[in-house]
Amino acid sequence: MPYRRLTTVLGIAAASASALVLATAPAQAAGNVYEAYNSITSPSAMTEFAEDGEILTALDMKKDGHGTAAQWRYNSSSATHSYYNGYGYAVAHDWNLSFAEGTTLQIRACLQDTSDGTPYSCGGWEYAKA
Repeated sequence: MPYRRLTTVLGIAAASASALVLATAPAQAAGNVYEAYNSITSPSAMTEFAEDGEILTALDMKKDGHGTAAQWRYNSSSATHSYYNGYGYAVAHDWNLSFAEGTTLQIRACLQDTSDGTPYSCGGWEYAKA
């Protein structure tokens, strides 16, 4: 009888511990966030792509009078999509995009001076996944 009582107590303790772990576990892990910079040594523009929500962000990282451009393209495609952020230093601007789940794309960060200007001083392409 003492053996049976011990196994019952241990069983209840194990079930309680499992319930506690499940109750404190996050519902779902957040998606990946991918980053690209226009320069490795002294970046002045950053592009970010958040897998969860498919949000593209451009951030101006320097008080230099230049705006930034967030660019994306499908994996190794020649068609580049560019989004201008002229809101100024330390102000991020987001765009909500839509891709099929698992789509591979590339992102990069550039400088751009006006909304109808041409992006320049772009960094390298970085891979991201929707």
